[in-house]
Amino acid sequence: MLKGKKKTAAHPDAALAQRGGAKVHFDHTDMDYYLSWILGRHFAEGADAEECMEVARGVADGDPASWQAAWPKLGERLERAAQADLDAGRREEARRAWLRASTAFRAPLFIMSANDERLMPLAIRMRDCFRRAAALFDPPIEPVAVPFRGAVLDGYFHKADASGGRRPLLIVVGGIETFAEDCWFMLGGEAARRGWHLLAIDLPGQGTTPAAGLHFEARMGPAVAAVLDHALARPDVDPARVALYGFSWGGHVVFKGAERETRLAALIANPAMPDVFRAARAQQNNRVMGDPVGRQVFEQIVWRFGLALSFRPSILRKRFAKVIDYLRHGKAKLRTLSCPVLCLAGEAEAPITLEIARGLKRKLRNRKSRVVVFTATEGGAAHCQVDNLALPAHAIFDWLEEVAPRGRG
Repeated sequence: MLKGKKKTAAHPDAALAQRGGAKVHFDHTDMDYYLSWILGRHFAEGADAEECMEVARGVADGDPASWQAAWPKLGERLERAAQADLDAGRREEARRAWLRASTAFRAPLFIMSANDERLMPLAIRMRDCFRRAAALFDPPIEPVAVPFRGAVLDGYFHKADASGGRRPLLIVVGGIETFAEDCWFMLGGEAARRGWHLLAIDLPGQGTTPAAGLHFEARMGPAVAAVLDHALARPDVDPARVALYGFSWGGHVVFKGAERETRLAALIANPAMPDVFRAARAQQNNRVMGDPVGRQVFEQIVWRFGLALSFRPSILRKRFAKVIDYLRHGKAKLRTLSCPVLCLAGEAEAPITLEIARGLKRKLRNRKSRVVVFTATEGGAAHCQVDNLALPAHAIFDWLEEVAPRGRG
């Protein structure tokens, strides 16, 4: 923390959930975790450590306003650099600068209320930078839009190659506060290097979908089915080798999306959360709302579920209906899952998360299912291994080659 900066970090118990490993820079647990996620994007050319740490050194520990003001300045500098590189014919340099600019405009959104008028403009700017970078890949990463309930689910299709031949496909969905761009950064170009197409997609509640009236629900199967319909309509996708990967809250969503889905060759959950209530109950505390960072993050989460922090009778009724919906339909039916499942976790996660992941091995029907817990020694102990994204990327594709091996294409 810079000299003279007021330290506003809350008690560590104010964290939304136990997610971090070793401290990176901030005392505030959640802010430090978000910084580690930003830094982790270097795996996909989406961050430069010194650039990011220079920004972090100018942020007051635990102060949302300081965090929100600092990152867009980096984004603006990188936008100018990217355009200058492109004008000079340096396409690879421009691509990398736009990827880093996308990360810089994404960063403030981690700690921002949905009521903040800056949220949507920053999300649009982040998306624009990513799409400028996407156009400079070879072959280009394609923006896609999947129709769903009168709106669209935005995403990206990253081809394994430009041959047009059928290739296996990995569909990636994120957590509560994530965007489709985050889904791509979690694996970067690893899918293409391994001969897999990658589809990064926003499901209802993710990205900017709440602004279009789409929110998280206990039953996410229809949204997953719509994405599968879209993917399998492509002539370059091998319908026998389609896998689904969900990280963070996506580690719950994929179980719900796959419980009666027969078109999946494999499922990956990081971490595995077939029963979200069990995990949530074990980690609840009463300090989040009193913490300035936690308050803003929680307000965005509530928006993504179609709710609001209000005691108006209409809002209370919606809250009650949402809880009932999750109580009735929020627990995945593991007995209906026939495909192999890879359960990932980091050892620094909450004990209940590790208990659930390890206990799934004996509950999953397919004998090719596996549980992998990454350790601090490996450098991947944090939630979703944001401290070392190469670890889950390699583990995922090594396992997929076992359970859904490539043919000749």
